[in-house]
Amino acid sequence: MTLEEAVFVRHSVRRFRSEPLAKEQVEELQARIRMLNENFALHMQLVLNDDMAFSSGMAHYGSFQNVKNYIAVAGQRNTAGCEATLDERVGYATAEMVLLAQMLGLNTCVVGLTFKKTSMVEIDDGEKLELVVAIGYGETSGVQHSMKPATRVAPGYGSAPDWFKRGIDFVMLAPSALNQFKAKFTIDENGRVVAKHRFGFFTKIDLGIFKYFFELGSGREIFRKSMQTLRSSDGV
Repeated sequence: MTLEEAVFVRHSVRRFRSEPLAKEQVEELQARIRMLNENFALHMQLVLNDDMAFSSGMAHYGSFQNVKNYIAVAGQRNTAGCEATLDERVGYATAEMVLLAQMLGLNTCVVGLTFKKTSMVEIDDGEKLELVVAIGYGETSGVQHSMKPATRVAPGYGSAPDWFKRGIDFVMLAPSALNQFKAKFTIDENGRVVAKHRFGFFTKIDLGIFKYFFELGSGREIFRKSMQTLRSSDGV
């Protein structure tokens, strides 16, 4: 399965089977987490066999069942040398992990609120746990919910070039921490893509997710550089 194929088959799943992740899947996830942690100055962790994170009433209210494995996504609130905010870097890296999991035959759900931090998650001084990604074998593969119109995030969608439209089409298939699409993508007078979040909870994280999906759909690396940790080798 390719990354693009994963975009179209990925749906949020909240109910999982008891089957443990395979050794090969764990190794691939861990390797990608190490890479993203380095590139985006994050502290993501794959947590396995935690019975407590989704045991609260909030989790049951959110219809989560049998979630024992998840990716905890955390990072330093202020990181020197990073152009993008922690929230956006979290979203961008989360998008990559969600699609990798899909390619490995796993299902996921990006969760912003209905979980509780347990002792199995390591949070260093100055770090913030932003979200978790429930991961495992879903009871089903999920379903596609009714899609919001593309003009919700791109008012000029109708007259935009095809590459921009394809990027927005992918955005509309992206996950969201609270299932909302409060972002705006435009092309400025210099032909550059501008993406901004609107007001609301988790909208900055969602913007990072949407930027990843936009790049994948449009075929253009527009945001990745600003999202990464800037190093002295980059000439800054």
